[in-house]
Amino acid sequence: MKSTTKITVRSYHIDHFGHVNHARFVELLEEARWRYLEENQLLDPIHHVGAFHVVAKVIVQYKHPAYIGDILRFETQIDQRSTHGFQVDQKVYLKNSEKMLIQAKITNVFIDQKGQPRLIDQNILGIWPDLAKADKIE
Repeated sequence: MKSTTKITVRSYHIDHFGHVNHARFVELLEEARWRYLEENQLLDPIHHVGAFHVVAKVIVQYKHPAYIGDILRFETQIDQRSTHGFQVDQKVYLKNSEKMLIQAKITNVFIDQKGQPRLIDQNILGIWPDLAKADKIE
């Protein structure tokens, strides 16, 4: 399932070149992923089974800049999964257009409470339908 989040660019998102800085975009992408997790009520159930996911890799393609006052539409969805992790596909558009500003692939891995790698098992898949439906890769 695709989650859509709208975020308005504020003055504190802007760097001295007058556009959203790449580091800020990474933060905004994370905010959109957190909203996805909250909307789908996944945080507590995943933690309850002793699983925590952390970002392991971020690939961001910057296509167009964003400026103060722009309303950005973040589309977030689970793309694929492996035995220990999953990839999130995120695209950022200007509010009501198809002008893509950012395309990102975020790789997350699951760890246990001791910080050790954790398999994606049936407990996790039962809680997270989008993850269960994702293409499995090796």
